[in-house]
Amino acid sequence: MNEIKFGPSGSDLAFYELGYESTTQMPEYVESLGLDCFEYSFGKGVRISAATAEKIGEAFKERNIEISVHAPYFINLSNPDPEKINNSFGYLTASMDALLLMGGKRVVFHPGSMLKLTREEAYSLMMKNAEGFLPILNQDRYDGLYVCPETMGKVNQMGTVDEIADICRLSDKFLPCVDFGHVNAREQGVLKTRDDYQRIIDTLSNKLTDFQVKNMHVHFSKIEYGAKGEIKHLTFEDTVYGPEFEPLAEVLVKNSLTPYIVSESDGTQGKDAKYMKSVYNSIKNAK
Repeated sequence: MNEIKFGPSGSDLAFYELGYESTTQMPEYVESLGLDCFEYSFGKGVRISAATAEKIGEAFKERNIEISVHAPYFINLSNPDPEKINNSFGYLTASMDALLLMGGKRVVFHPGSMLKLTREEAYSLMMKNAEGFLPILNQDRYDGLYVCPETMGKVNQMGTVDEIADICRLSDKFLPCVDFGHVNAREQGVLKTRDDYQRIIDTLSNKLTDFQVKNMHVHFSKIEYGAKGEIKHLTFEDTVYGPEFEPLAEVLVKNSLTPYIVSESDGTQGKDAKYMKSVYNSIKNAK
């Protein structure tokens, strides 16, 4: 994992406009854009047969395109109900099992929300349950897989940069997933300059190994926000909310980071991922 990768999350509008219909055709589309990776969403549940997962994996292997998956959105490691925690473990495990069949290496998940707890109570539960998941994560069959807790965009959700770093300190099999749009939305437009992005990298570097920081997972999109944080994803054509990718690209080059960078724009994921790759390459080649 020593090469930066760019790609879309899910099927964008252009994918269908070009006549594509199936995920097995996604590698061809991603390759045509000059991109390197793709994120498949199990957001509403892991509903895929082994045969279909293997077929998707074969298509991605043939084109040498990396595939990651996003685990179901209803995972919550801060839930005080033990049964709900077992369910969350099951959603993560099912995502990992499907990813193995697809030939991928990274599972992204949302760590949870506060519900009616204080943030301290929710944090304590989140950390306890993340640690409780380690015996599953450390099983031999999951060697080579990484689980990526994601920074979240609403103030009542768990998933600040520090909280994600704390989860990842538990094991080098956790890689941080920094959604810079979420960070910007949660913190009311805080990401504007190179220094703003560098502070996030520094926070991770102070807590995690060089490997975890260098090979982090990234989600990027412009996001509309209000007083409680994230409202909705936008496209790169938005000029109001941000954040902008250019200063992040400079920080990536400066720090020699090689993450997967996944576009989560609203309907223009492929186009915007291609733009990010071109910006990054331009900055890198100018050095």
